[in-house]
Amino acid sequence: MNSPRPSRPLRPRCLLLAVASLFLAARADVVGIEAAVTEDAGSFRVEYRSGTTRVGRSADDAPAGVALRLPGAAPVPVRFHATGQRGGGIELGPAKIGALTLRWRLVQKTASLVERTLEVTADAPQRFTVSFPFDPVPEGEFASFTGPEKARVLYDTGVRERRNQTYPVAMLRTADRVFGIVADSPGYWENRCQVSVDPTARRLAILTGDGGDPFRMVIKPPEDARDTYQYTMDGWQSLAAGETRRFTTWIFASPARHHYDAQVAAQLAVANAKGWNGSSLEAILRNTSLYLLRRNLMRDENDRPRDGRYIFISGMSYGWKQWVSTGIYSALGLNDPEVTVEAQRAVFWNRMDYEDNAQYYLIWAALAKRAGGTVNDALVRKAHDFIRLHGKDGTYVPPPLKGSPNPKGWKTYMDVLPYDDDDAPASNQGFHCGALMAARELGLPVAEADIGAAIAAYGRMFNTARGFMPTSAKQRDILGQDTLYGATLTYAVFGRKVLSDEQVLAHYRTSEKVKSPHGLRVISRADGSLLPGHNGAYCHGGSWFFCDSGNYLLAGVHGLPAAEVDARLVERIRLELADHPAFNEDIDTVTGKPHGNTPYADYSGYAWLRAEIRRRLGQTGVDPVGAAIDSQLHVVRADGVLRLEP
Repeated sequence: MNSPRPSRPLRPRCLLLAVASLFLAARADVVGIEAAVTEDAGSFRVEYRSGTTRVGRSADDAPAGVALRLPGAAPVPVRFHATGQRGGGIELGPAKIGALTLRWRLVQKTASLVERTLEVTADAPQRFTVSFPFDPVPEGEFASFTGPEKARVLYDTGVRERRNQTYPVAMLRTADRVFGIVADSPGYWENRCQVSVDPTARRLAILTGDGGDPFRMVIKPPEDARDTYQYTMDGWQSLAAGETRRFTTWIFASPARHHYDAQVAAQLAVANAKGWNGSSLEAILRNTSLYLLRRNLMRDENDRPRDGRYIFISGMSYGWKQWVSTGIYSALGLNDPEVTVEAQRAVFWNRMDYEDNAQYYLIWAALAKRAGGTVNDALVRKAHDFIRLHGKDGTYVPPPLKGSPNPKGWKTYMDVLPYDDDDAPASNQGFHCGALMAARELGLPVAEADIGAAIAAYGRMFNTARGFMPTSAKQRDILGQDTLYGATLTYAVFGRKVLSDEQVLAHYRTSEKVKSPHGLRVISRADGSLLPGHNGAYCHGGSWFFCDSGNYLLAGVHGLPAAEVDARLVERIRLELADHPAFNEDIDTVTGKPHGNTPYADYSGYAWLRAEIRRRLGQTGVDPVGAAIDSQLHVVRADGVLRLEP
């Protein structure tokens, strides 16, 4: 419905309030927030209101919510003296400070969400950093995404060597609601993004860099088996003459009973802003990819820049490097064409000739070609030749990894068991089948007989007597839960089964009988108990979501009733979200507690796998798993917006 044209121009504050009122009219119980723009002594100030209550004040050191710092100088407020309409909102500026021109755009995205974008253009080469303070007025508990904060703290979101958290969000929570500020991905900010929470000064802030001196970041052997990654990082944004960069942050509001609710509200705010808000589950998974995206600023051991504008890191503790598996799953989860292309370009050979990375790369290349992308033909051929060189009677036998602590280990994604040189892990074989299909689709010399031989070799690994897929062809009594998710990806991409219905369903039934209360153990004895020396965490018997979910998704492909598949997925996802609304690297199957990195990048690919498999199976309508998680988290979707209703 169109609003009548006003008889005279609205003042900026009135215009923003009028836009917000369109959202608020539909739901009187929504906790709204809107920017109120007022003029003061020839420049504009911005504060934030929820209904008639002021919840964010305009501070003198940043009256519009922006402060600029140049090298060798103290921060100064950015004062905007002009205003106009642009992009569905209000634009303040331009403001000129030195070589920089700044424009500040405010858009009411929903009744509870204000998007702010600062556009910075340089007339000459310039270093700078910007802070975006949000000074909450109500009394309440100050918090980062991690938890409540009692004293000032600065979190980095791009540097693992510092105190960090993955989600760049800062919040104030009252007894029944939360107000907060959240930034876009550090990958879009040259990996410079900090979160400041200062209860004493009553200030929340996002920074585009801390103005610090250069320091060196290095990943080298033995942390990485063969490669060195290095970068000289500093605390400044840098623009060349004529270059423009944009920084987006959001101010959000929501009901919230406790910190977990506040964390959910932050996830929903980003998802509503980005438009990936079919469910809270989709929101959490795609946000995972977004916030583990990084600009590929690393250089090799010869100080040469690496290819590819972006990479996806697995988690904060791993630093700025990308496994092929992390790249494909995260790219599928984020579903951004430019990022997908650039993350694939960042793959280089030394990341591919071990575990199942070459197979992943071929599958990723096939998907990229389908989407109209350019394929690195030389690297595709090298990956194909490599997997064929190490194939025997259809079986893929991975070679030892030079430089690894144990030459008989590091042959599968998450399994640290030693394998004999002539042994074939079942985990890799599922991907091998799909990789050969991908290679044929890419025009490489792969015959149907080659694919059939790989499928047959995979089936021969199955332990019929025990009713499960073992960890490898030779270690037949060790139950492997990482053994089917390659078949799951293969089906999702190519629509082809590579195991029999009987094998997959037998593995599912056996696994369900022996699983721990905290999920399937990635490797275990046949009865589900831990292997000698294993403690139930990480590769030593931990539960990994994409193994468990891959098993359940594949069981549905092979005839398990959809209702049972959905029930198992919901049960497993609830374990992931028990402590916080984010997915963990693994769950300790002894304690039930999250272990490793939270969030963990690869699991965002579940959203694509689930949707693609449902499509291939002819399952339509609302995803019951997403609906169940919405119900658990007290999230509803109305008028195209996800909203928390605790």
